[in-house]
Amino acid sequence: MKKWKIALLLTAMTVFAAGCGNKNADNVEGTEAISGTEAGETASVESASRKFADLKGSDYVKLPDYSAIPITLTGDYTVQEGAEKEYLKELFTSYGPFYTEDKTKQTVGEGDIVNVDYVGKLDGTAFSGGTAENQNIDVYNNSAAGGGNGYIDGFTEKLKGASVGDVIDADVTFPEDYGNTELAGKAVVFTFTVNSIQKEMAVDDIDDAFAKEQFGVDTVEEMNRSILEYLESAAETRKKQDTATAIQDYLYENSEVEVPKEYLDARLSDYRRKVIETYCSNDEANLEEYASTYFGKTVEELEAYWKESMEQNIAMELIMDAVVEEMGITHDEADYEEYAQLMADNVAYGSVENMYMMYGYDDVVYGEQYLRDLYLYENALTKLMETAVVEYAPAAEATEAVEDTETAE
Repeated sequence: MKKWKIALLLTAMTVFAAGCGNKNADNVEGTEAISGTEAGETASVESASRKFADLKGSDYVKLPDYSAIPITLTGDYTVQEGAEKEYLKELFTSYGPFYTEDKTKQTVGEGDIVNVDYVGKLDGTAFSGGTAENQNIDVYNNSAAGGGNGYIDGFTEKLKGASVGDVIDADVTFPEDYGNTELAGKAVVFTFTVNSIQKEMAVDDIDDAFAKEQFGVDTVEEMNRSILEYLESAAETRKKQDTATAIQDYLYENSEVEVPKEYLDARLSDYRRKVIETYCSNDEANLEEYASTYFGKTVEELEAYWKESMEQNIAMELIMDAVVEEMGITHDEADYEEYAQLMADNVAYGSVENMYMMYGYDDVVYGEQYLRDLYLYENALTKLMETAVVEYAPAAEATEAVEDTETAE
């Protein structure tokens, strides 16, 4: 079963991407997206693919009945009670540790994390980059809390044994090889204000201050509502992705498609050129090393893989183009422009033109036509999702059904 790549925008609109725009080494056209940054720095060229931009899918495709596509979803799209707390536990594991004030301590001892404000002065004048507030410092390791970067020698020495509320001057000399030449080798004074001694926070310690700092809301209750809304939205997004994938699987497996050899060759030629330009220093001689290092393949094996994947992608594009034609879907120009800008913004292409360059193998004309086709495919896919006959079978039940079938056989 082919796993078609569906890009979900933040607006929850789905766009049929046919493998483009996904930074995934398992997908031939996924690698295109990585070159998008460089595309904007290159003058537009005429790609080999451009002359095939007006191919009609209906000339190459015999479609199945798609009026009520039957699909079975095996994912879990429910948000269980207590999911907010599990989400926070994952947050703490991935982005922690987080800290909160330890009101039982007033004096800095070994192993303590201390929250301070500080101002660094050179010859009595505060210098750029030497002032900070609300900083958590691992005093005895002379580093930021949580195993962060180490500070210059002696930076935290005067904080050892300090008390909450103290204001302390620390004489520090920057190393001779310090990156900032204005400070290298200079003696400065850091004035610390000791705000509090901290302790590592557990999920049960979360308070309104944490909610405000980390989630931008005023209370824990608002934070939990925000998390719940996010989890419900993410579950709905997963359901739409799985539905779209299942619909495309059905269309691919039940359509008769002839992929034009000339178009396939053109796309492969453009893609190969772009890979060499982006990953091989524009030197074809480096392609062998690239294929071996990143894919564990010979050049011939990698090119065969590209061809197979590209052929599948083009087949799916032709299928969707035939569906668009049968459905009579056309562009709404204002809607398309909003769609294109949203894609460019959310996938960080920098601009719509840069996005066209990426999708068009540095050909802005072909890239725009390709995006306009994707817009139509997305609209067709949305309509197909509305009419699909969806059944739900949790993954465990689906596995049991397969095992029962195998046993019967």
